[in-house]
Amino acid sequence: MTQEELDAMMENGIEDVVEDSTSATQDEHHRDMAEQLGSVTKESEVKATEIFDKLESILCVTETLKNSQDDLEAHLEKIDAIVMDIMSTMQYQDIHRQKIERVINNMRSISKLMNQTLHIVDDEEIAPSAKHIVGDNTSDLVTDEELEALIASMNNK
Repeated sequence: MTQEELDAMMENGIEDVVEDSTSATQDEHHRDMAEQLGSVTKESEVKATEIFDKLESILCVTETLKNSQDDLEAHLEKIDAIVMDIMSTMQYQDIHRQKIERVINNMRSISKLMNQTLHIVDDEEIAPSAKHIVGDNTSDLVTDEELEALIASMNNK
């Protein structure tokens, strides 16, 4: 039904429609209007049903997303915990590596001292290891210039 038809119906008023109901043209006009109102009502009902169906599908999708989000958050928390455990293990391993290197260096020093005492020649070409562990008070550290020179010499080889 168009806006013009609704305006015409409102101008005639309900009383006019009842009084003139005997005429055939008005009966036909009323039937047309009733059919149009019926079709508008059916179309509105169809569209309302479509809207509710779409709302239900949105609710299903949001529920699925909530469940997925909960699963994702749980998995992310597990991954975070595993990564933190790995980092702790790596720190523990690095500290123990430094302690082992310190023992090796002390043993080398003792061996060198014994070899000097007994006049035995020592093989100086042993793999280098850390001589300084975080927390030590040693002045036998590599300076920035020495480190840069070492890197430059390695790049030249």
